[in-house]
Amino acid sequence: MSSLSSNTKYYKEAYNLFEQCSSNDDRHDLANKVFEEASSKTTDTIKIIKGCSRELENLLPYVTSYSILSLFFERLTSNNLDDLIRDRSACFVLEKLFVYLPNVLSLDNERIRIGYDQLFECICENFHDYIQETGTSHIIASTISFLHPLIRSNDDNNEYEELIDGGEREKKFFQLSTEWNVMKKLKKIIKLMKKIENYNEFVYAILLRTCGYLSKEYYEKLINRIYEKYYKNLNIEHLLDKHSSFIFEVILEFSSKQRDDIIYPMFLNNIDQFYLHSIGNFFFKHLLLTLNNKELIEKIYQLLINKDRFEKFIQQTHIHLLITFIRICERFHCHYEELINRLNKFINDNINNFIPCLLKLRAENSESQIITKEGSLVVQALLRAKKVDSLTQRSFISLTGEQISSIACHPSGSHLLCQLILKSSLWCILREKNFYNKLDKFYTKMASDKAAC
Repeated sequence: MSSLSSNTKYYKEAYNLFEQCSSNDDRHDLANKVFEEASSKTTDTIKIIKGCSRELENLLPYVTSYSILSLFFERLTSNNLDDLIRDRSACFVLEKLFVYLPNVLSLDNERIRIGYDQLFECICENFHDYIQETGTSHIIASTISFLHPLIRSNDDNNEYEELIDGGEREKKFFQLSTEWNVMKKLKKIIKLMKKIENYNEFVYAILLRTCGYLSKEYYEKLINRIYEKYYKNLNIEHLLDKHSSFIFEVILEFSSKQRDDIIYPMFLNNIDQFYLHSIGNFFFKHLLLTLNNKELIEKIYQLLINKDRFEKFIQQTHIHLLITFIRICERFHCHYEELINRLNKFINDNINNFIPCLLKLRAENSESQIITKEGSLVVQALLRAKKVDSLTQRSFISLTGEQISSIACHPSGSHLLCQLILKSSLWCILREKNFYNKLDKFYTKMASDKAAC
């Protein structure tokens, strides 16, 4: 293999094999081998990254060996760093690597610290150039963010699991030791940012968030400077802008007079401009996920249950926002049972048919479609509640064997039932109600179906 270590053809062929793997174990094994070879001393690592950036970027989430990730980072940061960062394709591999490195810190802190210090110095030396371009500015942002590294769980690789969780799982961060000189580095970046005329909202947002976690003093000074220089006349268009929304989503995460006295009231007074807006709905979702104010949740709820607004919210808003709203109402005990009953009245008059009708949410043809992706996700959100609402309980209990088997034989439905069994408190109740026995007549049909199996 070493004779091929600097041959891009080897990595492209390995990736083709990866795409044909039928099991995750095989994918993990192959990804580990590819990155081990890419990290070897006989490999021109920079050449490989430049020539196979797409393949390596897609393989990276499947690397399970922390020692290989650590060695790969060491190889990237050992020489030719500026050349690597300026390469439009290669820099995205480095950016993605930063996502997985925090999990390695507890095992190989020193090697990563040395590599990080070299990267940090390279960025400081070329700061003015890097912040002008999208790819290189993202490396600046990743480097700043790593001063307060987020530890990823296995579920973070699953966007739907993260969505259904609804912010319930608390984020975990790795505490860097004094050898990292975190505050000194943070202060240096802030000074560099002050010298730059170019306003890069994404980098500013990451810097602001990192300050929010590490230094209240730095955070307050930075947010005041941003408002004074760029948002003296703040209006709703700033919150809905593709670029400046990065800043305001971060401001939602930490207490400040700007958030509490300006942004919250502006949002409440213009809620209709958010939940159907392509950018605004994500801002709305982030606001919900960062709330710890029961009074504000109550105000949002009362605004959304307006009849016309509620119908649009259920039928037209981004499904991620709808699910997040449901999960937040459940977690904060904000009229949750009432919300589910309102949802039922909107889609269905029969209490027992709640789940079958909800599974068809936003169906183009409700006669032929028994499950939609949107409907399945909303039902999963209901099942994830600590105490599943009474309407969902009754509707699941009343499902017939034929209905259950039809759900099981649908790809989205089979996943839904797996989530019910593995992660819902409702499953214990359904077992007591002989949920399995209803399927006696349908096992033959289910056994021949790929999804149901």
